[in-house]
Amino acid sequence: MMNRHVPVLTYHAGNITGNSYQTNDRIAFQSDLYTLHQLGFKIIPLHWLVDWLLGNKELPSQDKPLVALSCDDGIDHDFLDGQYLQFGPQKSLYNLLKDFQHEVGKKQQPYAHLTAFVIASDKARKTIASKSLQGHSLLNDSWWREANDSPLMAIENHSWDHRHPDLYPTEQALFSNVETAAVADQQIIQAKQEIDCLAGGNSRLFCYPWGQTNDYLVQNYLPQQGHQAGIKAAFTCGAKAVTKHTNRWKIPRFVCGPDWHSPSQLHQLLRPFI
Repeated sequence: MMNRHVPVLTYHAGNITGNSYQTNDRIAFQSDLYTLHQLGFKIIPLHWLVDWLLGNKELPSQDKPLVALSCDDGIDHDFLDGQYLQFGPQKSLYNLLKDFQHEVGKKQQPYAHLTAFVIASDKARKTIASKSLQGHSLLNDSWWREANDSPLMAIENHSWDHRHPDLYPTEQALFSNVETAAVADQQIIQAKQEIDCLAGGNSRLFCYPWGQTNDYLVQNYLPQQGHQAGIKAAFTCGAKAVTKHTNRWKIPRFVCGPDWHSPSQLHQLLRPFI
């Protein structure tokens, strides 16, 4: 179906300022899973969507709308239940998805899946945790291999260090400033190699931190060096659905919070794709 439109929905397990839909991405994620199901969407793995975009795979359920799910940054609560700062115990995105599939039935959502984009550098993750997570160790890689081995989750590449403001001067803390091969090699290819080692897999998808990109990365580096290193596609923001005409190096996603912050807004956002 050449005219197919598939939205990608994105969450951040670390986005918590309370315990309501509007203040907690986990609560929004749990609610949204059932909204998607009620609207007739079938959840598919993000890498299936990429393979379809590249002409290497046919998508299932041609009579049903499809959606793919991702989460960014690799907070432990992507996969592990636990206490999150002062907001009490939180169920992980992975376990929320697992519970959802069990409740609606695996036959109803057989392809349910979540792609987690993680930060490669252990040193960077520790610094970010120290400065931005009140010193709590919540950006670990100990769960990556188990998550990657699960049929419900995949670990993919969210750069070497996110060009995070905890690590760089303000004027340098932009991924759109990555404009040379040497810097891109570290941020993208070295990150892929480290993630593959730690997660025991072969990551093939890249996600620009904050969705920030530039013409050099989209038009030059990723189509050449990135592709040669085994990267198939790259994701940004942009609040659009994926079609056969989407640029594989600039695949848009809808982000919980900036693009919708209530079940009714999500319903309205998805209406064109039903």
